[in-house]
Amino acid sequence: MNDRIKYILGVLLFILAIWLFWYFKSIVLFVVISAVLSLVSRPIFDFIKKFRLGNKHPSNSLAALCTLLFLWVFILLFFRYSVPIVIREIQFLSEVDLPVVFSRVEKLFKSGFGSLNDSWIGKDGVQIIEEQLKEAALTFFDFAKISDVVSSVAGFLGGTFVFAFATTFITFFFLKEDWLLMEGILLIVPVQYEEGLEHVLSSVRQLLRRYFIGILFQIVLICFFVTSGFMIIGVSFEHAIVVGLFSGFINVIPYLGPLIGAFFGMLVGLIVYLQMAVPPDFIGFLWGMILVYLIVQLLDNMVFQPVIFSSSVKAHPLEIFIVILMAGYMSGIPGMFFAIPVYTIIRVVAREFFFNYKLVKKLTRKL
Repeated sequence: MNDRIKYILGVLLFILAIWLFWYFKSIVLFVVISAVLSLVSRPIFDFIKKFRLGNKHPSNSLAALCTLLFLWVFILLFFRYSVPIVIREIQFLSEVDLPVVFSRVEKLFKSGFGSLNDSWIGKDGVQIIEEQLKEAALTFFDFAKISDVVSSVAGFLGGTFVFAFATTFITFFFLKEDWLLMEGILLIVPVQYEEGLEHVLSSVRQLLRRYFIGILFQIVLICFFVTSGFMIIGVSFEHAIVVGLFSGFINVIPYLGPLIGAFFGMLVGLIVYLQMAVPPDFIGFLWGMILVYLIVQLLDNMVFQPVIFSSSVKAHPLEIFIVILMAGYMSGIPGMFFAIPVYTIIRVVAREFFFNYKLVKKLTRKL
């Protein structure tokens, strides 16, 4: 068999593999989610394995079962207390007349920044900012779209049992037999590439484990600080926790996430402010929200992100920014969430198999 036929067969097999991944995308999603869960929960599994039952340590099966039980208790408790609060917040926001809110906020801005509004720069600048904020807010709070999202979520929850059973079953075996995922991938790889792929999988596993565990800590900390900050300036807990949760989860998207979270939080804060029976001073309240997000972002940029990204992603900020924009253009918000993990895997693979190229050497020199 000559080289041309080998290349043709290789291309055909690659196309077939892509088609199979797409056709069985639901199963692939189950496997990917299970792999992530096994990576994140591996420290819990290792901790349980250290215990002694008499003269023996717990078996892998028992440790995996206890780990899954802990995960499901945590997930169920989280949704048990967060979902009702989020639903009430959506109902609250859906009953708000946004044009009236904009009108009242505009009056508050004019009264609070009178001297700025009197200048020609202030008039033009404030008008442009107001128009942009109105357009963004109307798009952000398009409750017709939110209804579509809720319907999609409801449809997804219709298959919750299958999803929960499949991911639990697969995660159990990924935890019990740590090598199972690697062995499964190696089965479809030519023998000459096995050693390199084993090294790739080992590096990817370590990097992604640190990344996902760090992300969980980042979400929790940002949620806590934003929620606490909003409560300090006078926002009730039910509103503050929703703003904190949204800010924490959307902050996973570097650079763009914090801006989206701050815009959402301040807009909800202004709506809540206008519903208060005895509102505090508007300028103080506004600067309080700004200060909350400034402090949180300083903590995130100076403490949280350096620990997470420097030890896992090890990429230049410009690289991350471009990758996130590309992922957002191709797949929207979900693509932005998964952009960094996927880019990390691509860089590790490129370093292992394409190390002779200058571009690859440049992009992977810190790995």
